[in-house]
Amino acid sequence: MDFFERQDDARKKSKILIVYFVLAVIGIIAAIYLLLAFGLSMTGDIQRSGYNEFEISAPASKSLWNPELLFGTSIGVLAVVLLGSGFKTMSLGAGGSVIARELGGRKLDSNTTDADERKLMNVVEEMAIASGVPVPEVYLMENEHGINAFAAGLSPSDAVVGVTRGCMKLLNRDELQGVIAHEFSHILNGDMKLNLRLIGLLFGILMLSLLGRIIMRTAYYSGSGRSNSGKNNGLPLLLFGLALMIIGYIGVLFGHLIKSAISRQREFLADASAVQFTRNPDGIGGALKKIGGLSYGSKIVDPHAEEASHMFFANGMAKSFSQAFATHPPLRQRIKAIEPHWDGKFPKVSLPEISSSMDGRHSRGRGAVAGLSGLAPSAGGTSTGNPSARDQADIEDFFSSMAVAKSIDSIGQISEDQIRAAQSIHREFPENWLHAVHNESGAQALIFAMLLAQDDALRGEELKMLGSSTDRVTYDTTVQLHQEFGDLHSSRKIALIDLAVPTLRKLSPGEYDRFVQIMRHLIASDQKVDLFEFMLQKIIQRHLDIHFKRHPRIRIRYNSISQLADDAEILLSTLAFLGTKKEEKARKAFDAGASEIESAIGGKLDVRSGDECGLQRIDEALNRFELAAPLVKKRLLLACGKTVMADEKIVSDEAELLRTIADTIGCPIPPFVKE
Repeated sequence: MDFFERQDDARKKSKILIVYFVLAVIGIIAAIYLLLAFGLSMTGDIQRSGYNEFEISAPASKSLWNPELLFGTSIGVLAVVLLGSGFKTMSLGAGGSVIARELGGRKLDSNTTDADERKLMNVVEEMAIASGVPVPEVYLMENEHGINAFAAGLSPSDAVVGVTRGCMKLLNRDELQGVIAHEFSHILNGDMKLNLRLIGLLFGILMLSLLGRIIMRTAYYSGSGRSNSGKNNGLPLLLFGLALMIIGYIGVLFGHLIKSAISRQREFLADASAVQFTRNPDGIGGALKKIGGLSYGSKIVDPHAEEASHMFFANGMAKSFSQAFATHPPLRQRIKAIEPHWDGKFPKVSLPEISSSMDGRHSRGRGAVAGLSGLAPSAGGTSTGNPSARDQADIEDFFSSMAVAKSIDSIGQISEDQIRAAQSIHREFPENWLHAVHNESGAQALIFAMLLAQDDALRGEELKMLGSSTDRVTYDTTVQLHQEFGDLHSSRKIALIDLAVPTLRKLSPGEYDRFVQIMRHLIASDQKVDLFEFMLQKIIQRHLDIHFKRHPRIRIRYNSISQLADDAEILLSTLAFLGTKKEEKARKAFDAGASEIESAIGGKLDVRSGDECGLQRIDEALNRFELAAPLVKKRLLLACGKTVMADEKIVSDEAELLRTIADTIGCPIPPFVKE
């Protein structure tokens, strides 16, 4: 399955999950009802025989059918389950950071000087650049000695990656890259949202067990537990609590079956994706082998590990008595799928092998692999990284139709070339740029620097406004970075934006509002908005507005491309006329892309004039496509790709708009990499 099919599959599994949940709740209601009905049917008439004493006559024969009891039981169970699930789901609304903190994670400082933490941060940043998504926050589970990791979040915009100390310390860079690539597969393909929904729903069922435990404790410690005659009148309540706890755990048992059914196959897919990403089966394969050879294995000791067990890279719990309840395939099976000729032997791994120093090639994540050719996405732009002659050749031949086709085809499926490209980009950035993206003042200055006007007079007015709206450090950094950026190509700027997003999340709501206000002022200062400014604003606000609760969560509204035909005409027409000034060639490009959509809707699309394709209209079209189903988005991007590839080359404006379209509708497009 490709990115879009896996996204669609995740949606279908979410619906199936709801069905399973409903069936589990119905089963629990039936079990509790039968328990109560049977108890009442076995209860005889209670009569007063004397002062404060009762006698129970022989049980009366009663029917188990009791509509009032069924109604009351249903209301009670639904209240407990839905309140529990609702509470947990709402608590997870902030994204993956909630899970990371619950599991004892500490957010790593992006400016960390610890060698192992720096290695981990570099690998995550490179993978983010390669996949075209903002860098996720990284959490270290310091008290976990096993080798494990997880990705959590509702979307790539709020994703986090968690790694155990054992994973960070015991794995070499290739193995760590394999694990992180595995987790990025979950980030890109919709698995994270499904996993969080699973946690929320199952917590509601678990609430019944917790309620049963509370009832048992109340009955046991109640002062009215025994009468004057020594009879335990609290016993029925105690037994009811025990029964409720058992019934609740039956629900949890079925919950584990659901988790296992959903999780196991996705782990195989993520393993395969990691190998495809890195082209290095020894990476993820080596990590899995080290888990098998380590006494700690992949065990997670945190008490919250159970509810998140299906999210881990490897099984974080004790071995299940039945494979039906295992959330992960057996280690040997996973390794054999990656390395068919593996000899079946696990390496001996112990704590003395932990190394706190990094390979010198990666001390700053700069020399990832000797002899790599750089990505060179610069059409007419310059790079401060002083590219080699081979890099420069790639730059001159960068915008080709093959590069575009490959990037669209590999959305959600990072290639080895893209990882190398990301390493090359990361290696090129000067120290002060990387320092800027990793602190709040510098990250804001970096965005402002990209937006400053080239005209001296206009830039002077913008700087005057900036000086009165920001502090001196931010102002000075903005001026310095603007001078250093020069005509830096937009692909490098996009990589810097992706690196800066997690830092900008650290702003307070008030600081973020001020940042957005300044950004909009800089964009509007020349009374026009160019494509780069439009792209930058869309990327920044898409990934940050949700975090700062300025944008509602995305709900799919359009399941057919025919519902968005007018919007598709606007986007394809804009791309067609960006590539050429000649109407005949533009129409040819439009027709090339339109054919992809016309085959689905059974009708013709009409090319739009320039007056109909302003940025406001483009913005409205993108906002609607953001609410489309994954396979609808796929058809749009394929159509856009065919449009820009019609003349077998892609100009910078086309590249920027294509990236904007993909990013805005939630399809992270990787860098264009030359074959």
